[in-house]
Order: sequence, then C-alpha cells, then structure tokens
Amino acid sequence: MNPIISIKGRFLKFISKRKTRPVPQIQSPKFILLMHQSIGDMIVFSSLIREIKSGYKNPSIQVIASKKNIDIAKQNPYIDKVFLYENKWSKLFPLLLNLRSINFHYAIELEAKVVTRVILMLKIISPQCILSVSKREGRYGLKPQDVLPYDYYTNENLNHQSDTSLDILRLINIKVTDKSYDFFYSGKHRARAKLFFSKFDNQKTIALNLAGSSNTRRFLDSDVEKILVGLRQISDNLTIILLHEPKDIAFINQFINEENSTYVVASYPTISIMDVGALIDNVNLLITPDTSLVHIACALEVPLLAIYANDMETFDAWHPKSKCSQVIFSDYFDSLNNLNITSIINKSIELIKL
Repeated sequence: MNPIISIKGRFLKFISKRKTRPVPQIQSPKFILLMHQSIGDMIVFSSLIREIKSGYKNPSIQVIASKKNIDIAKQNPYIDKVFLYENKWSKLFPLLLNLRSINFHYAIELEAKVVTRVILMLKIISPQCILSVSKREGRYGLKPQDVLPYDYYTNENLNHQSDTSLDILRLINIKVTDKSYDFFYSGKHRARAKLFFSKFDNQKTIALNLAGSSNTRRFLDSDVEKILVGLRQISDNLTIILLHEPKDIAFINQFINEENSTYVVASYPTISIMDVGALIDNVNLLITPDTSLVHIACALEVPLLAIYANDMETFDAWHPKSKCSQVIFSDYFDSLNNLNITSIINKSIELIKL
C-alpha cells in the first residue's frame, strides 16, 4: 500500500472513532444541514427539508450552502438561515466555530461517499447527534463500513438519492408525507420570464438545453441541428428556446441564419439559476442532458425529456422523479454520441400534448 495513503487512512480511522449517541428527544430541535454540493443536490434534498419543517412543532433548520446553490437555499421558505461554505480553512474555520456555539441537536450529512473534510467540519461543529446517508464509496483504500464516524445511517439498499435522504426521517421518527421537490424563485425572476414569454402568446414553447459540463452532459452540435429540424415538424405554432452558455452564441446564430429560422430563439441572458428556473417554469417542454435542470423541471412539474449517457449507476441515483418525464439513453457510457433523433422527436410529441 502507498505509505501516504496508509497514513491518511489511519488518520481517517482515528478521527472517525466515536460512541453512538442517542437520538435527542426535543420538540423544537435545531438542525444544521451540510449541503455545500451542487445545484441538483439542493433540489433533490429539498423534500427532506420540507418534511423536517412539518414534522416538528418549531424546528430551526440552518444550512451550509455553496456559491453554486446558495441562491436556491435563500429562496426556500423552509430554511431559517443559510451560511456560505468557503473552501479555504482560514475562512471556513471561524464559521464552524460560530456554528459550534449554537449547540445543534442534529447535523445531517448528505455526501454519497466518505469525505475527510466533512468529518472534520462536523467534529468542530459538534452537534448532539449526526445523521448521514449511507456511503457508496470509501476513502484512502478504506471501505465505507471501515469508516463510520456518525451516529446513524440510512438504509444502504436504497438507490435514488432522494429516497436515501428521506430515509433520514425514519431515524428521527418522522413519517414521509410528500416526496416532491421544491424550487422557489422571486417575483423579480418571474417578471423577467413573463416579459420574455409575452412574445410567444398562443404558441407552444420547447426549451432545449445546450449547456453541459462534460461530454456526458452535452449534445453534439450536429445532433442539435437534427433535433431542431425534427421538432419543427411537430407544429407550425411552435417556438424553440435554446438555453445556452456564452460559447454557444456563434452556433445559434449560424443555425438561425443558415436555416432562415424564425422558430428558434436564444434565451435571454440567465444571470443565475433562478433565472433559468423561472424560464423553465413557463415552457411546455424541457429537453435537457443530465444536469440540474432535470431536477428543476421535476420540482416545477414541467414536462421533461431527459437525455442520459449509458451510465446506469448514475441514472439509478439521480434519475428524474416526475410523472411527466421520459428518458432517452445514449449508446455510450461516457458521451451523448449516437443519439436516436427519431425517438427524441416522437417522445417530445407525446410530452408536449400533456
């Protein structure tokens, strides 16, 4: 074994030693949730927050959020206070000491794998009881079952991250009443979307998301062209709105000019994820790769066609939780190449009539 890995592994096991403490019997408990991951995580775990809020008389729910998802947390009426996660210990440590002084009854940790930094964070915060989702991955050559630093864990046989997070409620004797997601945005974002969509009165609208962080989450330009041409056949009374990054503008303009297209438009500049959510809330259908927009559409109950790479482990953990969604897979594990365009068009026709 690599000696450095061995040293880190021993350190991890050392800081993970603890005696399991009983679940506090408190009518109005204080919770701290570590949710400094992605945008999608904040949405998928939103049902957990809401159910905790309704499961107690007057709980205090406080959240550590990242720069990516803090706007979503701030708009959530079930969250009482939001703290910004800082990656540098010089900024993070004072925050953790402040949280330690609050004397939380519960901390909830939602990482799917063992993360040393998170363990250290919770050591400093020192809540009365730590609840965690079961771990899929260990660390430094250690298996998840070799590193159990928290008090209670969820059922390890659950697949979807939403179901796994909601199983935390079982640990504190709260019955799940509603598994749906939440996504809230302000009147400012609503007004901006309303003004944009006023141009498309009496038209069906489809949002096609071009943005993606990797090959497994981004369409080929040639496939986008085929999808746009195919969608045009659905109806003459149809506008396709392209959700995009700045680097996509040249491609969009080229397509519009070459096709002399009047049915394809670029979305207005989306300054934040709240802008994107407000836009999605107004379309008749969203077509997107595997991004946080999948979960936003589920929360807003917008018809959804989600396109995934052929990675079933990821899909099982994060697939759409919506009755008005359908899914198409690429032939490849690591890309969206070789998509079945005909299937995309046919499923779009089914969904837009919902």
